[in-house]
Amino acid sequence: MQEIWQRAFQWRVGIKWWLVALLFPGFLTLIAVGINRFMGGSIPPFTFIKQQWYWLPVFFLITMVGGPLGEEFGWRGFALPRLQEKWNPILASVIIGLIWGFWHLPQFFNPSAIHYELGIARIPLYVLAEVGLATIMTWVYNKTKGSLLVGGMIYHNADNFWGTVLITQATMSSALSGSDIAHVDLQLWMISTLIGLAAAVIIAIATRGKLGYEKE
Repeated sequence: MQEIWQRAFQWRVGIKWWLVALLFPGFLTLIAVGINRFMGGSIPPFTFIKQQWYWLPVFFLITMVGGPLGEEFGWRGFALPRLQEKWNPILASVIIGLIWGFWHLPQFFNPSAIHYELGIARIPLYVLAEVGLATIMTWVYNKTKGSLLVGGMIYHNADNFWGTVLITQATMSSALSGSDIAHVDLQLWMISTLIGLAAAVIIAIATRGKLGYEKE
């Protein structure tokens, strides 16, 4: 347990990987926005950025508490290191991604959750999205020498943050009240999911399946 806590505060990983963890999910989302527009879709309203941009840092901290802080000690803190000792990083990522995806299943029946808007029919695609995300996060985690902070909590939170800020109509007010559905553009969400999966595949190929993993 002490070793997990040490990795949770492992912040000295180089500015490059901080930037990757903070900005790469947003970069992928913006690519999806561009493709969606090219395919005849609409540009998201960027409601949060236009109306309450000054709350963005606070919102980032709130999403951290509401998600990654309660999950990452299990996914990347406990499970990933042990799975990578037994199997290769790709298989370890797939296992975590599948469990992670189905772990969110109750949210698809929660009217106040974004998942509810996606609909039950999109659960398989959502699970695949989590597999892709888990694969990318395994890469960042390994490249940061097992930093649970950067490769786990920060990247996970940035993915949630940019997904909410860039492709939904959520604001700080609606997020805090829980009374406003975020109004997801389903076509854009599906494109964003496919872009994430494509990025995971490219990283897997580029690293020859190792995803930055080095046995001690």
